[in-house]
Amino acid sequence: MKNPIFATQFFVHSNQAKRSSRIPLQKSPNMFIHRLLFASVFIVCCLTTLTNGATLPNDEVEALRSTGKILGKTNWNFDIDPCSRGNSWLDQPTRYYANNVTCDCSFNNNTTCHVTHILLTAQSLLGTLPPNLTSLPFLQKIDLTRNYLSGPIPPEWGSTRLVSISLLGNRLTGSIPGELANLRNLTSL
Repeated sequence: MKNPIFATQFFVHSNQAKRSSRIPLQKSPNMFIHRLLFASVFIVCCLTTLTNGATLPNDEVEALRSTGKILGKTNWNFDIDPCSRGNSWLDQPTRYYANNVTCDCSFNNNTTCHVTHILLTAQSLLGTLPPNLTSLPFLQKIDLTRNYLSGPIPPEWGSTRLVSISLLGNRLTGSIPGELANLRNLTSL
């Protein structure tokens, strides 16, 4: 024997489901709010990506240009912002090779970038060590390992904020300048 209450409840439930599925999408206030919210988030994300105007100050671009000339680095493309992560500024590093200029773009409400790392390893660079690193005031790490750089370590590096200096496998001459003792945060030489 069938329970009439169960059948009635099932029928009512079944009708309610049909009625709610007949409501047109444009008349549903919840759907409108969801669409509006999604569209707003989508537009904000797109505009943020397109208008990310964080750039490197011109004096740091010129410092990189000068550094590249002194090191013998000829393939940096200065038509592209060095902090844009363009191909001439960032390659996929391997165990021995690195071609990387890293920037921190969190300054002035994310509108200004500063160079924090220069990693140029195993590139057969033939120049000398650049004394102008003082023009990169936020530089923390320089790695010029396994190149053919010659000459002394510039004493000017003692007035930078360097935390790590790696020069292994080059043709450097002279002693470590006493000015490097001014690098209070230097953890690796």
